Order: sequence, then C-alpha cells, then structure tokens
Amino acid sequence: MNTREQFGKYLLLKKLTEDPLGETFRAGMLGTGGMERVALLRVMNGQGIDGRRLWQASEARAGIQPGLRSPNLGEGIEMGEVQGIPYVAYDYISGKNLATLLEQAAVKRNFIPAEHALLITERIALGLASASENRYEGERILHGFLVPHLVMISNEGETRLVGFEVAPALRTFAANPVIRQHFGRYLAPEALSGAAPHKADDIYSLGVLLLELMTGKPLPPPAPDGFAKVIDQSVVATEGTPIPTELGDLLKRSLVAREHRIDDVVTWHKTLNKWMFDGQYNPTTFNLAFFMHNLFRQEIERESQEIEVEKTLPLPIAQQAGAEQAAAAQASAATGPVPVASAPSEAPEITATQEAPVVEPPDEKKSKAGLIAAIAAVAVLLIGGGFYYWWTQMRGGASSEAPTQVAAQPAPVTLPPPTEPVEEEVPAGPAPDEINEQIRELIGQRASEMEEQLRKQYDAQLSDLQKQLEAAKRDADDRRQREKEIAEQQAREEEAALEAQRLVEEQAAAEAAALVAKEQEEAEAAAAAEEEARIAQAAAPPEAPPPPAPIPAAVTQVRRGDLVKMGPGVSPPKILRRPAPRFPMMAKRLNRKEAKVLIKVLIDENGRVIKAELAGKEQGYGFDDEALASARKSVYEPAKKDNVPVKFWHTLAVEFRDR
Repeated sequence: MNTREQFGKYLLLKKLTEDPLGETFRAGMLGTGGMERVALLRVMNGQGIDGRRLWQASEARAGIQPGLRSPNLGEGIEMGEVQGIPYVAYDYISGKNLATLLEQAAVKRNFIPAEHALLITERIALGLASASENRYEGERILHGFLVPHLVMISNEGETRLVGFEVAPALRTFAANPVIRQHFGRYLAPEALSGAAPHKADDIYSLGVLLLELMTGKPLPPPAPDGFAKVIDQSVVATEGTPIPTELGDLLKRSLVAREHRIDDVVTWHKTLNKWMFDGQYNPTTFNLAFFMHNLFRQEIERESQEIEVEKTLPLPIAQQAGAEQAAAAQASAATGPVPVASAPSEAPEITATQEAPVVEPPDEKKSKAGLIAAIAAVAVLLIGGGFYYWWTQMRGGASSEAPTQVAAQPAPVTLPPPTEPVEEEVPAGPAPDEINEQIRELIGQRASEMEEQLRKQYDAQLSDLQKQLEAAKRDADDRRQREKEIAEQQAREEEAALEAQRLVEEQAAAEAAALVAKEQEEAEAAAAAEEEARIAQAAAPPEAPPPPAPIPAAVTQVRRGDLVKMGPGVSPPKILRRPAPRFPMMAKRLNRKEAKVLIKVLIDENGRVIKAELAGKEQGYGFDDEALASARKSVYEPAKKDNVPVKFWHTLAVEFRDR
C-alpha cells in the first residue's frame, strides 16, 4: 500500500513498518466532521497469512477491546476488515515497536542497558497480568502470540502491548514457514505444535524476550537438555558480566516444558519486580525515553514535523445533500484504498445559497464551486485577514476610502436575467494557483515555527540531561577518589602490619639466640665441672672398687628445656587455650569468605609460644598476620620426653570463615 491512500474509513498518513504479519500505518480516522482521531493501524496482509481465514477466526474477539484498559496495553479503537483484509486500530502511539528497537540497537552497537531490558519486560508482564484479570465469554483474556512486533515502546518510555484481538488466530498460522522463521523462537513449543492457548505460553515468550533484551542476541535453538547451559553461559551485553543468579533461575523456570514452567503471569511479574527493586537496578521511564531519543533522534524530530503538517492536509469530506449521496459515499469508501488527492473535476460539490437561485452552465458551476471552496480554506487559515482580502476582491469596484460603509451596508444583490452570463455578476477573486501558493506558504511558516519550538524544547531537555550526566560524572569521580583513599589506607595498614611482623620476628630471633647462648654457657660450665671432678678423682688415693652395680637398661640424658623432636618417649604438646583469630577487615572488603593458614610454633618447657612462623603458602588479605597473632597468644601443656618438660616445634592450622 502507498501512504496518503484511503483504507476503508482510514486515511493512510504514513507507513511505519512492514513485517510478515502485515503493514503498520499512522492513519487518520475519518468521520462526517473530518479526521476524528489519529490511529495506529495494523493491517494483517503479511506473507503466510490468509486474510479471510484470519478474519473468520478472530472476528468474534472484537468485543474484548473495551475490557483492555491499562497503561501497559494499547487502547483499541476497533477491529474490522476491508475487502477480506482484517485490521486492528489503536489510539496512536508515537514510538517504535520492540523489534525495531532491537534491530536499531544491534545496528548501532548501542545495546539496550540491563535496567531498560528489565523495565520493558516487567511492563509487558504487567500488561499481560492486567488483561488476565478480565474475562471474555467466560474465559480469561490471554495473548498467546507474544512477539516483539506486537510490543510498542513510546518516545516517552512507556511500553504498550497490542494484538490480543488477533493473537489466538495468528497461532493457527504458526506452521507456515514464513511465520515460523520470523516468530518461531518467541513462541512456546506448544504454540508451534498447534495446541490451544494456555496461560503458561506467554511465560515462555516473556523469558525469550527478557534473555534477548539482556544479551542483545537472539535465542539459539534448544539443546537436548534444554536452555539451562545457554542461560548459565549468557552475558549481559552492556556490562560484560554473567546473568545474575536469581534472574537466571527465573529464566530457567520460564524456558522449560509446560509442566515445569511457571504458569501464572502474576507470580512471574512479582518475582521479577521484587528482584529488580531489591537489587542494584533502578529502572525509570525517563531514562528509557532518553535512550529512545538518543537512538531515534532524527526519526522523532521528523515525525513531529510530519504530524504538524498532516493537521493541515485537505481531507476527502463530502457534504452530502441526501440519503442517496450518503449511501454512495459509503459504498465508495468500502471499495478499498483510494488516493486522497482527487482531480478537480472529482472534488466534492459545494453549493452556495442566495435569496434567489442562480442558473449557471454546468462547467461554470463546477469552476465556481472549486473557487468558493478554495476561498473558504483561505478564510479559515488567514482568519480575519483572509476574509477581508476575499471581500475586497469580491468588491473590486467599491471605493477603498469607505470600507466601513461597505461592510455595514452591503448593496442588495441584483439577480441577472436568466439569459445573461453568470460571470457578469460574479466578482473576480484570486486564482486557485495563488490561493494554493498562499496555503503552502502558511504551512511552511507554521512548520518552521513548530520546528523551532521543538528544537528549543529538545535543547532544554538535552541541557537538563547534560547537567545530570555531569553530576553523575562528579559522583563517579568522588567514588573513585574514595576508593583510592581506601586502597591507600589499606596499603598503609598492610605496611604497618608487615613492619610489626618483622619486629616480632626479630625479637623472637633475639630471644632464641639468647636461649642458645645460655644453653651453650650451661654446657660449657657442666663440661668444666666434669673436668674438675675428673682431675680431683685422679689426684685422690685409689679406693677399693665397690661391688659392681647392675647396669640400668637406659640412662636418661634429656634435661628440662632441651629442644627435642618427635620420637620414642616423646609426648607432643597439648593445646590449653588459643584465642579465636579475628577475621581481617581487608578480606571482608574484598569479599574473601574463608582461608586456612598453616603456622609453625616453638613451645617452651612452660607451654608458652616463644616463636611462630608460616609453615605453608601465604594467603594474603591479612589472614597470615591474624593467624600468627592468634598462635602467639596460645597456651599449651608442654611436650615431654621421659616425663621431662622440653621445647618442641609444633605445626597447627588456623581456619577463617566469615559468618
């Protein structure tokens, strides 16, 4: 179809989209008084659709429109057919359908942000839930053919779902290759197999739309084990992060067989809505509108200008003189699309009345009717000025020096004899070409004014949004500065902790060296005493040897405080008290939940820890320092060898868990 044609009682102003379902137009609904309202007209004349069969299957559902009144549903005007082609008309929605939005985002590599994807899907679900609260002929109103081509996103960021009237009938064409190719991935397997509509079918479609909006990629064919692996491997397009776990669970419960699927759209909506607003996302229609304006700026500006021009278009309105003319006009409108612009000879006849009829030849009568209609149009546009201009032209012979007298006391109309030509009594006026030129100039002037006004409004909105963006940048800079300060503070804390650890280790090493020196002095003193005893014994007179004593089985050589290793006669130390380690603040900030640190401690003969050091791999994040601090404060029952308290190296594991 070409625009500016007439489809039934609708004047086709502009074709918006064309897809396998048919064509979508911005159209004017014509009535006896002119164009009554602007409509979004969906004409179901696409490939793979039998119009007459679709109309027969959906005609009975025309009555559901009054019950579908919701901010998230398209406001239906009517459903009908023209020459076997069904159509559905809605109150006009200035925006794009979701399929166009997805396509434009992919072309410009400007993927739909996650918060907008969630908002759009949530509003679709809310529209479905609102519709399901109504009943028609005893059954709940379901959709059953939920595809992005039947979802409108307005330039103001609002989401409108349409197509309830024809959706069940469209399912009967799901087996057609064209329909299956373009829409098959959005429909539940039951819909593709020809099953009757079920309330769980729309849940499957919601899951497909949400996944495609989040990832920017169409849903691939299902694997033998379903879509669980696909969902786990999916990445949010604008963030580069995996699908959040809770959202992934909702998708998995949507893209499964009907018996395992969420079967209530109200439950599905509540689940998504709660997760959205409990989490990190804060979607708003304002932000979505800003995204739409960035993506379709030129198209939105051009549409605004087109609508203003369309308001001034001449309309094919016939002023009918009787019942026969009305019937003829209706029959002409029902014959299908006809061009709006008519030839001058086909223009509707407009008659003028005077005190007595004027007899005119047929050609002159048509010419006069066209001239009077043009003058009337100029009078409406130019208001008083146009009327004055027309009147002065009509009264060409009147004196311009006394306009008020002419206006207040018009001369009586003298009817010419029937035999005289009519033109002698008809004053000369502006030519039709001159009037048309004036109309075009006025339309151009009005369009320029509207364009300037729209540009100022857009610049003001853009300025406000720029200020918000700058504020957001400042907040981001402040946040980065705070993070930098926190990181520097952490680095200083780590450096201080390392310095403290070094001092403790040096102190422990000094104590160990002193202990070794003391042991060496004691050993030297003992050796000297033994040497003196040996010398004294050698100087003393020999004595009779004592009777031989029994040789003991083993002579104890260990002394208290000796450092021993595990072996025969050695019992290891036993823990008596150890303070619980403190979970490091650094690990909390960096989301480390647990760790295990191996510590090697030297326990003296009194059960105290005199030295502690790492025995395994460093864990970092403050775990090592806290483990060493806890180990040094531990108290043990000392190790023993042959019941003599001794020193002993002992290895222990310190575990951390953030509860």
